[in-house]
Amino acid sequence: MPKFKKLVKVLKKQKRVFIQTHNYPDHDSVASSFGLQQLLKHFKIEASIIYHGEILRDSLQKMIDKLGIELKHHSCFEIDPDDATVIIDAAKGSRNVAELKGKVVAVIDHHQGDSPEDVPYCDIRSDYGACATIIFSYYADLKLEPSKEVATALHAGISFDTHQLTRNVSLVDVETLTMLYRVSDTVLVNSLIKNSIKIDDLPQYKYLLENIKFHHNFAYCYFDNGCNKNLLAILSDYILTLDEIDFVVLSSKYLDEVIFSVRSKTPELPAHFMIQEALNGFGSGGGHIDMAGGRIFNKADFNEEEIYNRFLTQVRLKNSFKIKISDAMQ
Repeated sequence: MPKFKKLVKVLKKQKRVFIQTHNYPDHDSVASSFGLQQLLKHFKIEASIIYHGEILRDSLQKMIDKLGIELKHHSCFEIDPDDATVIIDAAKGSRNVAELKGKVVAVIDHHQGDSPEDVPYCDIRSDYGACATIIFSYYADLKLEPSKEVATALHAGISFDTHQLTRNVSLVDVETLTMLYRVSDTVLVNSLIKNSIKIDDLPQYKYLLENIKFHHNFAYCYFDNGCNKNLLAILSDYILTLDEIDFVVLSSKYLDEVIFSVRSKTPELPAHFMIQEALNGFGSGGGHIDMAGGRIFNKADFNEEEIYNRFLTQVRLKNSFKIKISDAMQ
């Protein structure tokens, strides 16, 4: 029996079903939720896509509008404890997923983590570059072709999460993108990729270039006036394009927290492990070997020099740099 039919069996028993993205959804989480929602309709299961937080990127809002994706903030619904929730592109209990009243009956994710024992259906494939690849595998297993709208969304989700097949990508991601290419609206996908920033973002680029610290192959910058998490990720990718840089950490005030975006070119500097070590005792982090994120939940606990030195110490140890941390902030 295809794995997906096990999920159908679980959801058929539910009175009402919600598909929940992580708090600040990105292209992959929205595309995956949309693909799942439309596939469930094939089995006469209606599901609403919900999120907590905000839609932060204009290109994501454009994808939502152009493809007619219906997703709403969870506050638009009166969610009951008996309602079923499918968490997608995130883990149950993670700080980037709001805990709502509904019961979590399924988790579909591509980040590293364990399957929660109290969740009836779990599909976690950490070797995949995008959650959208998992969703397409359900269509493939059932020998169903996604609609042009779903194919376009999944195409965009994979492209954005793998940075156009340049990071954390598996052969399955590549094969999936090849199959989606003939069905999807490639003009729209290319437009979303090429137009990922706006004029209002340029001052953040200026701030980054004026304030970034470099030490050997390590780059760090703190945005003391704030930067939204999705732009922070774009800026991390931008700095990683520098030939001399292998490891990037950008951090910023965001509401009452301090958020982090980490990128790595080399397995010797694993992003997910290094952010967990750096934020130990202050906050939490996780992700993949080449890209990760994290947060310090109370910005009063953030000390820029201490956090910078924590990352620098790890880089120094892993690269065997013979430097003094006291010199690093000079």
